[in-house]
Amino acid sequence: MKIKSIVLAISLIIPPLMIGGCNAMDEITETPEERHAREVYVSVNDYTGEGYRLPDGQLNDPIAKEKFEEIAEATQSFFLEEYKTEVTVHNAVGAKHGIMVFVESPNEPKFHTFAMMPVDANEGKIFPDDIWTVEMQVEQALFGGLLAMILEDEFSTLDEYFVKLIEKYPIVGLKQEAINKVKKSGYTTPYYFIQPSLLEEELNQINRVYLDNPNISKEELRTYFDKNSYDAEKLSFVVNLYMNEPDVEPDEEIINMLIRDITHSEEVPRGRYTFFLHDNTISMFTGIGSKDNSLREGQLEHIIKD
Repeated sequence: MKIKSIVLAISLIIPPLMIGGCNAMDEITETPEERHAREVYVSVNDYTGEGYRLPDGQLNDPIAKEKFEEIAEATQSFFLEEYKTEVTVHNAVGAKHGIMVFVESPNEPKFHTFAMMPVDANEGKIFPDDIWTVEMQVEQALFGGLLAMILEDEFSTLDEYFVKLIEKYPIVGLKQEAINKVKKSGYTTPYYFIQPSLLEEELNQINRVYLDNPNISKEELRTYFDKNSYDAEKLSFVVNLYMNEPDVEPDEEIINMLIRDITHSEEVPRGRYTFFLHDNTISMFTGIGSKDNSLREGQLEHIIKD
């Protein structure tokens, strides 16, 4: 077991909105940075993905909303044909050169990812037959979902750990509704997502086995993957947690406890773990809790659990 790094990102506390006559005074005295924070950041407890936007996507966003049903139907057909997997389309957002479509695989293998739909903004037209995906994005997402099936016991232990943790300490994860609408990070839970693309040989093999037989059982999948020999440094777990209450700074003791627990657990998946602890706010535009002016304390390290 080697300790290599723990990443702790602590976010700037956003002042609460005042009410009544004090509101006008605040607008006069607040700095541009404070005003930006007040208008952009919301409590993670309330965030459901509303307000999410992409750079230069304003022109195509109305088309995404107007044509949503047609976009969803075409995207579902695309994933069923190309990846042998049923998906639910939760959101479609205008992008600079098209429309980004956020999808979830609600059944195993579970994952969140996206596809792109070409659009003619001048004509208000979409091109359902020309859907495309970014290289390796869906493949990584699919592999992550398959890994969660193969390592079912280990992932269940990790999930149960976080559920018990938030019951005991003043922290929360991201709402499932927000994940569905704005996250495209592959196998994603309210507390973490995984990045397994560096396991290139295993990715290609397991995905090929699944695409040849989408009804393959977990038991048979496990015959193609040795959970005791894969390179733990190539399987990344990124943990994002938030303080449960407004105006409370991220607690370094909690992050240190997380590190100790994961490091000493023999039952969670082997991998490279990175931890982020944010304050209670999240950007409604990007769905990200980290901020440029975040407070950072402690060593910027993460751990390799092997």
